[in-house]
Amino acid sequence: WEFIVSVVDDNNLLEPPKEGVFVKGMYLEGAGWDKRNACLVEAEPMQLVCPIPTIHFKPVENKKKSTKGTYICPSYYYSQRAGSSRHNSFVVGVELKTGEKPPDHWIKRGTALLLSLDH
Repeated sequence: WEFIVSVVDDNNLLEPPKEGVFVKGMYLEGAGWDKRNACLVEAEPMQLVCPIPTIHFKPVENKKKSTKGTYICPSYYYSQRAGSSRHNSFVVGVELKTGEKPPDHWIKRGTALLLSLDH
């Protein structure tokens, strides 16, 4: 997969993509999102989660290995990442640009994408 985070407003995404799918309504936990530079940033104080712009999940063949400055961000159905004995919560690892911080910083923060919130 190739993951392209939208830099335009959702109201401008009128047509479906030619390949893949647009996914909106996801949240970042453990980080914030810089819309201008399309990369991870530190979350605002007291902000547990923040919305992330629409992401285009585009299928590609023979994807090159992740480059420097990319964090493979795990995405989960639920904020309880372990899931339950009946349901696994992990969905897919999404490549996000790390900005000024190295990928290890976001790993230590436990940064993840959530498809739903508990509250």
